[in-house]
Amino acid sequence: MNKFYSLILVTLTSFSSYAQDVAYDSVSLGADNANMVWYSLSNGEVGTAALADWHIALDVRPMGSTARINGGLGVQLFEYGTLDQWETASLEGWEMSEPQYNDQTDWSNAAFSQGGDGMFDFGWGVYDVITHVVTSDRTYLLQLADESWKKVALLSLESGEYQLQFANLDGSAETILNINKSDYPGKLFAYCNLETQTVTDLEPAEPWDFVFLKYLEDVGNGNYYAVAGVLNHPAVSAQEVNGLADPFQDGNYSFDSFSMETNAIGHDWKTYVPQQGYVLENERCYFVADQDSAFWRVVFTEFEGSATGNIGFGKVSLTGANAVIETTADDLFVLYPNPVALQGSVNLQWKGRTTSNHEVAIYGLDGTLKFRRSISGQMTQISLESLSKGMYIVRVTNGNGGLTTEPLIVQ
Repeated sequence: MNKFYSLILVTLTSFSSYAQDVAYDSVSLGADNANMVWYSLSNGEVGTAALADWHIALDVRPMGSTARINGGLGVQLFEYGTLDQWETASLEGWEMSEPQYNDQTDWSNAAFSQGGDGMFDFGWGVYDVITHVVTSDRTYLLQLADESWKKVALLSLESGEYQLQFANLDGSAETILNINKSDYPGKLFAYCNLETQTVTDLEPAEPWDFVFLKYLEDVGNGNYYAVAGVLNHPAVSAQEVNGLADPFQDGNYSFDSFSMETNAIGHDWKTYVPQQGYVLENERCYFVADQDSAFWRVVFTEFEGSATGNIGFGKVSLTGANAVIETTADDLFVLYPNPVALQGSVNLQWKGRTTSNHEVAIYGLDGTLKFRRSISGQMTQISLESLSKGMYIVRVTNGNGGLTTEPLIVQ
């Protein structure tokens, strides 16, 4: 790691240790964990939907090209054969294949993507580099929670529009749904119910960081089990830290240890103990960078199991207005407000001895220079009109080569 990135890491580690008040909150998945709950660390619960509302979810992001199955509802997906076998698909004489599961580490690696080559074979279909159309080459059988069966083919993805075909095994109730990504701006998925033959926009309009729900997870050695847990928005990252005497105050995070995996928090913050119930990991916290690059500490405090689906947790904002870092260098400074609003200005005030021959520079976390200028005086104001939302490092040098840094959040 080079010197500059080491400096970023040290700064962020110091930043995470600043203690603030704990805000306690809770969500409820309902009896038998029957609901999905979308949650924003800044704004609390922002949406809920019944898990039973959907069977297949189509990825409607601009580069999305897959479909997930509702494993938490008990839906299972099996590859049957080529698309040419659609008409004759039957359970009779069928040698059942292994089920295909969602990879819970990555929203993009869904059940319908399994078996692809990561290049032009998307699993359910093949991408044509000339026409830019993905065309189906497979027939699937899908078993619903009531153990009834459907045959399914994701026929195509062309110009941002999916064609999804499904029917009963005897060929009745055959349906083709056209799902256009442009109808779901800013959303991850469009949710299809094969029984009602409908597509629904279930995700909230407000930004969210977590979705709490029941889902299928590989609990070891390829054994999948329905668990209640947390999946992160793809713009959210997290780091798990264990062995903390006080998980609300102890421990530091390292920026390069944050994980972008969808189940970076997941379900294992609790363990089921026979005749005792669920026991929480009481020496663990999760450091979370939310969609606005604000940092949080999250500690789970309660799980009542499937009887109620109630989940309790505490959260600590690590980037609030009072989260100011003071370095040990001769020239100390503070930045405020921090976080600062998009298109706003930030004040830099000196607390050290010298106030001339200084240079201030602002860097992105990838090391790119965003702003630089010479400054003098006890206080200066810096316009941030050229910066987008995110986290930055403010670096100040003096004429003697002294260096101080602080993180800055633009939101």
